[in-house]
Amino acid sequence: MIRPFSISDLDRILQIEKESFPKSPYDWATFVNLHFLHPETFWVYVNTTRDREEGQVFGYIIFSKDGHIISIAVHAQHRRKGIGNDLLQSAMNTPHLKRVWAEVRRSNEGAQAFYFHMGFQIVGVVPNYYGNEDALIVQRTLSEHKPH
Repeated sequence: MIRPFSISDLDRILQIEKESFPKSPYDWATFVNLHFLHPETFWVYVNTTRDREEGQVFGYIIFSKDGHIISIAVHAQHRRKGIGNDLLQSAMNTPHLKRVWAEVRRSNEGAQAFYFHMGFQIVGVVPNYYGNEDALIVQRTLSEHKPH
């Protein structure tokens, strides 16, 4: 189930963040600020199966109202199960979005493969975006006729 982020999710989000982005994880203050800036578009994926992890946050996405994917991550133990796809697809189904885009480390082949699988293309490069590493700008133009 995808629902809006709540401050009570922060500890789990920080765990996912540190394992997903060990070179440059966001800290708690960054997430609190992003929640303040993007309260309608900071979502978490919560497990709803009847097991010991029920209610546990497995992933998150933060994006701006104009379609910039600020961050998306899924807990390492729950990757390749469609959670990232569901989060990104939900973002792409947001009304009025004409395109979605993100920055991806040039060395992050896993993230690039994920975005390519979701129909994104490389549209630019930002030199030294991550300090000593370039970012690829990946983008997908969305159709005008989205399901409601």
